[in-house]
Amino acid sequence: MLDTDPSDGSGGPPDGGWAFVADSDGAAELLGTLVGLNDERAYTRSDLAERSGVALKTLYLNGLVDEFVDLGLLVRAVDADDEETEPQYRVAADSDLLAAARAFDDAYRAD
Repeated sequence: MLDTDPSDGSGGPPDGGWAFVADSDGAAELLGTLVGLNDERAYTRSDLAERSGVALKTLYLNGLVDEFVDLGLLVRAVDADDEETEPQYRVAADSDLLAAARAFDDAYRAD
């Protein structure tokens, strides 16, 4: 189990989804943005930064996009004909985490 208690000095990553979103700079904004994105379109980090309002520098420095790939929220887009220098990502259509975030968003709006 990962540690979320900063008082013990471990500095480890959060041990739950809510803690991760709360503790990671830009995570809430990026997750909120992914909820509304088209899963058939590819987005660069620059696109994600602009849409979410999270500074591009933040996305590069904190590794949030890579973390979202590891969590299965984003997948790396591969296009053999594309000579784009910046990596591109697609929203993972089959992500359980994204489905839960969408359900939470829908439930919040319904109340």
